Amino acid sequence: MASLFNIGVSGLKAQQAALSVVGQNITNASTPGYSRQRVELEAATGASTGVGAGVTVGDIKRITDSFVNEQIRIDTSLYSELESFGTRINQLQGGLFDSEFGIDAALRDFFAALSNAANEPADMSAREFVLSSAEALVNRFHGVAERTRLQEQEVTSSLQSGLIRVNEISGLLVGLNDRIAGLQGQSEAAARNSLLDKRDELLKELSQYLSVTTSEQADGQVNVFIGKGQPLVLGQDFAELQLGTGGDITIQPVGSDQPQVITSSLNGGEIGGILKYRSEVLWPTQNTLGQLAATFATAMNQQHSLGVDIQGRVGAQLFRDINDPALVSSRVEYLGGASGGSSGTGTINVYVDDPFVADAADYEIHFSETAPGSFIVQRREDGEVVHRGTSFTVPSEMSFEGVRVEFASGQVNPGDSFVIRPYERLSSDMSLLLSDPSTLALSSPVSVNSDPANNGTAEMTVREILDPNHPVFDTEQALMPPVLVEFVSDTEYRLLDNSNPAEPVRLQPDLGLFQILPGAENHLLPYQLGTTVVTSSGPAESAIQLAPGYVSDFTPAGNGYPSGSITIGQGAENSIVSVTSDMSARQIAQLVTAQEGVRASASTEVELSNLVDYQSGTDVQVIVNGQVFSGFNDLGELADMINADEGMMAEGTRAVSDGHTLRLENVYGEDLNLHFQGDANESITLTSGSETAQLRGSVPGSYSHATIGGRLSLLIEPDYQVSSDLPGLMASQPQQTRADFGFDVVLSGNVSAGDRFELSFNQGGVGDNRNALNLAQLADASLTGDPPRSFFGMFASMVQEVGVQAGQVEINKQAAQALVSQSEAFRESISGVNLDEEAALLIRHEQAYNAAAQVISVARDIFNILLNSVS
Repeated sequence: MASLFNIGVSGLKAQQAALSVVGQNITNASTPGYSRQRVELEAATGASTGVGAGVTVGDIKRITDSFVNEQIRIDTSLYSELESFGTRINQLQGGLFDSEFGIDAALRDFFAALSNAANEPADMSAREFVLSSAEALVNRFHGVAERTRLQEQEVTSSLQSGLIRVNEISGLLVGLNDRIAGLQGQSEAAARNSLLDKRDELLKELSQYLSVTTSEQADGQVNVFIGKGQPLVLGQDFAELQLGTGGDITIQPVGSDQPQVITSSLNGGEIGGILKYRSEVLWPTQNTLGQLAATFATAMNQQHSLGVDIQGRVGAQLFRDINDPALVSSRVEYLGGASGGSSGTGTINVYVDDPFVADAADYEIHFSETAPGSFIVQRREDGEVVHRGTSFTVPSEMSFEGVRVEFASGQVNPGDSFVIRPYERLSSDMSLLLSDPSTLALSSPVSVNSDPANNGTAEMTVREILDPNHPVFDTEQALMPPVLVEFVSDTEYRLLDNSNPAEPVRLQPDLGLFQILPGAENHLLPYQLGTTVVTSSGPAESAIQLAPGYVSDFTPAGNGYPSGSITIGQGAENSIVSVTSDMSARQIAQLVTAQEGVRASASTEVELSNLVDYQSGTDVQVIVNGQVFSGFNDLGELADMINADEGMMAEGTRAVSDGHTLRLENVYGEDLNLHFQGDANESITLTSGSETAQLRGSVPGSYSHATIGGRLSLLIEPDYQVSSDLPGLMASQPQQTRADFGFDVVLSGNVSAGDRFELSFNQGGVGDNRNALNLAQLADASLTGDPPRSFFGMFASMVQEVGVQAGQVEINKQAAQALVSQSEAFRESISGVNLDEEAALLIRHEQAYNAAAQVISVARDIFNILLNSVS
């Protein structure tokens, strides 16, 4: 009886437990994260009758699938990342397209105002409109920059609150691990299952912030990992996350007192979405806006400085200098040292030397912990090393991708790191400097005037001002010196100093003779910045080589120039020109011009004066390069004879005389060989430089003789150097003097010998609009990027990129949401409570419970019958 009674009691207890579990399932059918449970019944052992000992509760099993739970966490993490990313990029996109705060329309208004001012450069209202449009554009830059700044604050705040919640969840997981590990017996199964559900819900919530992976220990505790395997929870310990300097996230590993930066390894969830948005959209957008502001301000300032205002003053800065001293120190932030200390003391300045050179980026400078003086500079967005060094000291500078970092003072320790953000604040720091419309430099500083007597059809224009700081512009409202372009033939010209228009003289230093291609567009001035000139300056140059005694023919005596060499070099590459003695300046120039990087020309000049001619006895004759001239009464008539001689014209010999003196010149640098015949008391004086000599007459048929050699002008391209081994003609290391003019002049059409063009300061050019046109044309100039883009193209590219990313993330978010729903439904099918199924189980267990009670009742009846029979 006792056995049957015990069997019935065991059944009653087992079915009661089963009913309790079913009731628990039914009442928690709507509880988030609840996993349905099942009672596992087992036949009891230990009976001695051979019938059995009834039933026992083997376990209260939690119906769940770890793979499905892991998939839910993965899908939840992805969806949260995309939702966080998408929400913020949509806000940014709205700000960029906003008509009230957008930049595109303001740029168009500004350039439209410039075009209007170019049409009416003297109209003060048009000039005022340019300034008001510029101010409106600056305000638009500020508005968009402020929106991105506020969004960056929100991003930082969201990261901070997200990390706080992650730390809270980590602490709760540690507490649950401890309690779960302590509940291992059968009697605690229900409580343990409830804790496991809570832990899964916390892991799911954690995945909303970060992508996580888990591993379970034998005692039921779970370990949680983030990023690239960094442990967040290890059993009953967890690592704390913090938002560090420069927006980096650090982790304090379990058992370590040294925080580690893990920003780049984190992904997924709201925090991963924020970090991805910040690094891939927000920061690049801020940098692109800053670069747009920088390129616009720099290009406008550069072009504006190439013009002159109404008062004839060189254009001042239109917008604030992007390297204003007040700005350069705000572009660097100390990230920390290897020891976690606070080094980075002193002054560090960041200059944007060339905003046009590359796409804007942020950089990190890391100094080695183990190799003092070694450092690398990495682009922050992709980690690419753009610069490195091995011997850093303070003070020092480093340059990369158009950026220059100056460590002016202080100390840098091994392990120190810095973040460099050259462009971030340039759009918000932009400001308009001019307020007076009369100071707008809409005119060009150089004017061109053609001589009314010109016979050619050529036109000359100033193409571009290249260097407003060139010495030719040093004198206010003047070009020093004014330049006369004089054509000595239909294809050749020289540049003269026109300070005295009545008597132009050679430039100092003389640039020699230039050639043009008739009918083509020709640059008339050396316009490449950095072009230099070297001239022969030794005592033998242009010396008067006076032959001793008298001669009977016109054989040249030689110019006395030495033999030697001229070396033209660029870096380690050199070319050597060999020169033989008495070679003419023209011959030397031809040899030099055949080399790379240099163009040489030559000219020869001598002055004749004090002609003594008594016009009796032996006729006075002056023989120039073998051509005899006689029968003249003065030097003026001699000059006319020389200029009328076709032979003289062909060889490039010209004469200019005021009647008392005669300046004889060979424009190509051929030697001038002069012979003189006359009575013994007749003579002529020669002057070359500071040297003077006399040619005197003698008996008929005898001639005094002198040879004058030419001077060399070597026009040298930038980065080339010249040295010489021509003692007496050129110095061994001749001085290379600046030869470019700081502006470019272009000739088109055909010229005639004798044509002249004057280049002078643009006095009274109020109605001149040339610089206004150049400013307006910057709207279409492709200035930066690869391929180069205009201001509008740069802005459109930025907006388009943000729009494409916004559209793509929306598509991905919808797909991720579907995956979450699918995973949740899959879990629900496994772990969710089916009320119909539970109702059936409830009836089943109720019937079993009643049957067990009936077993007990039968056992009791049998027991009573036995008692009655015994009694």
